[in-house]
Amino acid sequence: MRLSKTFPTTFLLAVCLGLSVANAAEIKIATLVPNQSQWMQDMRAAGKVIEERTAGRVILKFYGGGTQGTEDKVLRKIQIGQLHGGTFSPTDFMKQYSDVNIYGLPFVFSSWEEMRYVREKMDAGLAAGFENLNFVTFGFVGSFSMVLSNEPISNHADMKGKKVWLPQGDTISYEAMRRLQLSPVALPVTDVLTGLQTGLLDIAAIPPEVAVALQWHTRVKYFTNMPVLFAMSFLAVDKRTIDKLSAEDQAILREELSKVYAKIDLNASNDSKNAMEALVKIGIQKVEPDEGQFFELQQTMSEANREMARNGVFPLSVFDEMQGHLNDFRTAHPNTAVPSGH
Repeated sequence: MRLSKTFPTTFLLAVCLGLSVANAAEIKIATLVPNQSQWMQDMRAAGKVIEERTAGRVILKFYGGGTQGTEDKVLRKIQIGQLHGGTFSPTDFMKQYSDVNIYGLPFVFSSWEEMRYVREKMDAGLAAGFENLNFVTFGFVGSFSMVLSNEPISNHADMKGKKVWLPQGDTISYEAMRRLQLSPVALPVTDVLTGLQTGLLDIAAIPPEVAVALQWHTRVKYFTNMPVLFAMSFLAVDKRTIDKLSAEDQAILREELSKVYAKIDLNASNDSKNAMEALVKIGIQKVEPDEGQFFELQQTMSEANREMARNGVFPLSVFDEMQGHLNDFRTAHPNTAVPSGH
């Protein structure tokens, strides 16, 4: 058989392309976020850009909707190499890195402006701490949790004795609920919908846009327009996996994922507002808190939060830093502390 003169070049090109595909780094990322969500759409779009910019050397593969299990299972799978990353909340790192839970203390932030000011001062330091755990993060995103319920909640008295959802392992929320005389029920996120449906839960606090994404709004009649706490999440990828990439590919990965997280974070307040409007349109009643109720609850929890810090639930130094930034902001902007989700 006579071979074409172009055979050697064509053959070598095919071999090189084959090696490129074979050596591609596939980074497997698991999340509870539904596959149809805007977050998943944004992340998959970022994944395509990363694959294109690295000429196929880095491929992101997403497992949405909790198909890989809850966050604790995802962390174990990352440890043994079955997965390389996942989306988490601060409470998933409560034991390893309690500092990052500082933003989620109940009744601390009264406005988006306060929260953003503090995060401008503290985000970088908190993100750096994950490097010590062999994780890389790409920015934090979050929104204010509102109370979802089947009876109207407009003040503290309405909440007392109610069965309220507690994320598993969330010692901070447990202490807050104890102080507020609530009855915490610890459940994984995947069981909350059933809990609301069966009456196992009376209350669940979560950002309205997350409630819509997880369909929790289909099992409640009311939501209270008051920021209970700032619920934060983040993507964490095994640093050892990233270290295997070339410096160029690492830079592309960090740039694109940081870019999409910055975009999501920037849109958070609008997403929250739109979600609340959507809830009202489908018949979920918005309840405004009684006048002064937020600040009463803020005072109730202020000393409890400091006591948790003194007891080592999270570092007192980090708590004091956050309070210092809050005080600076409130001194400079005395009229911006509006206790609502907007």
